[in-house]
Amino acid sequence: MRAKWRPSWIVEAREPAFIGGDKDGPVFDMVSYGTQKYLWGNVPALDLLNLQQNEGVDFAEDLRLLFAASGDIRNMVKSLTGVPATYTGHCEVVVNDKDPDIVARNAILLLVALYFSPEVATPIMLHIWYSALVSAEILHSLQTSVLPLIQEVCRKIQAKPAQSLLSKVWTFGTRSLRLILTKEQWDRLPSYFEVPDGLSMSQAQAIRASTTLAPERKDYLDRALLTQPPTWRVCAMKFRKDGILLPFGSSRKELDTPNPTLYQTANWWPMMDSADPLEGWPIDEIIQKAPLAKNDLYGSLFFYLQDLLWQFCHQIGRLKISIQLSQVDALKLPSIVEQYERDHCLFDRIELSNITDRGYLGPGATLAAFGPLLKRKTENPSATIVALFLNAVHEVYAPQDYRSSMRSDMERLQSYIPITRDMMQEGGMSNTECIRLMSAQVLVRDFDELFSRFKRECRLDEISKATGLKMKSKNTIVRPWPMRIKKNATQREFDVLLASGHNGSERYVEWENAA
Repeated sequence: MRAKWRPSWIVEAREPAFIGGDKDGPVFDMVSYGTQKYLWGNVPALDLLNLQQNEGVDFAEDLRLLFAASGDIRNMVKSLTGVPATYTGHCEVVVNDKDPDIVARNAILLLVALYFSPEVATPIMLHIWYSALVSAEILHSLQTSVLPLIQEVCRKIQAKPAQSLLSKVWTFGTRSLRLILTKEQWDRLPSYFEVPDGLSMSQAQAIRASTTLAPERKDYLDRALLTQPPTWRVCAMKFRKDGILLPFGSSRKELDTPNPTLYQTANWWPMMDSADPLEGWPIDEIIQKAPLAKNDLYGSLFFYLQDLLWQFCHQIGRLKISIQLSQVDALKLPSIVEQYERDHCLFDRIELSNITDRGYLGPGATLAAFGPLLKRKTENPSATIVALFLNAVHEVYAPQDYRSSMRSDMERLQSYIPITRDMMQEGGMSNTECIRLMSAQVLVRDFDELFSRFKRECRLDEISKATGLKMKSKNTIVRPWPMRIKKNATQREFDVLLASGHNGSERYVEWENAA
């Protein structure tokens, strides 16, 4: 895709489909397309332990981690690979999500990591996680090694009521995995190992392309590509077309079987057109893994994940670790924890994803449910709850904010995207440079003031106090704004953030026990 590539609306001399709004606010329609299911993380993975900045790298006591609304297992992977090689304690990890597809995939990935050697497990995990097509060999390995573990449970619980909650513990040396599902969920689990009847490779590709390359979304896709460097566009389009996570020039010949953990029916792709594996991992770390073809972005992600997943499999092979995986609504999780972990109900870390957003459970209900599960300071002074507010600043952003910040935003943007009179006049809002400018405006917004407004509206300090918690004055797990553009960011840092799919408004808050 050459540097002079032009979006279709420019070539066809028409207004793009996403233009809308008025002079009081943003003009871009951000409507999503496809199934709103998040089988891949949409914010970079974090190390929930970060021992170096908390308990210390020489910490040797047992650790208990809780991922209350995990999505995929990327945060667990990132956290456990960061545990020092000298750590000899016992690690207990509770992972939960309410989406059955997410939990089924997490269960399969973890069983693969526990059952196979790191060398065998790594490629299986990578492609089951991220590729729309897998090799027949990978599927055969799952069907002959992991599926029988599930089928044995299903046979034993045949007579149980459909909604009865049942658990199974698999033990692999010093490691164990407990899976807690209803009987109905257990019965469905074997289907994730079988390609739907009649679904061929070509049909699977066509089904996926009907979402990722939908004709009616052409302008939205071109707008996303417009913010990317030319070489990234080429890589992005290749992944949109084939959905296989491999280096750009690698043969795809052996990957000819629809991934049954993604294709649960013969006529449906389970994610939005914007779903992208890149969004779940730190882009700077990915770029550092670039192969000889330095601009092969998805090749870089492939090598990054190959190394990380091998480390993860190796790590859980040496650790004394117990993993509990469940599929319940987050507010029901504390009772599940109490039922199965009677003697160990308190945690060193609790990760809440973005269920504290007001569009989900909100901060009040969430902190009331999980605050009591955090270890007291007398047990672990570093015990922390981490929550992501993904939508907070956008919820409180008002038309008057847009008007009042326009001048200062544009002055800061001028350093990265030179603003000219021609840019604002030629083609109006359909002008490509004008669209890049408007897409970039959110990157330089004053998020601190907006989040302070959100805290006041939500009475976040009062809620924290009422639940026996207090917000940390300084985060020690993850930076408050990990993707926000720095004050004196380089052009490269600006360009990477603009192209990444993130906008810097992602805000992490950390709590500790007040006493």
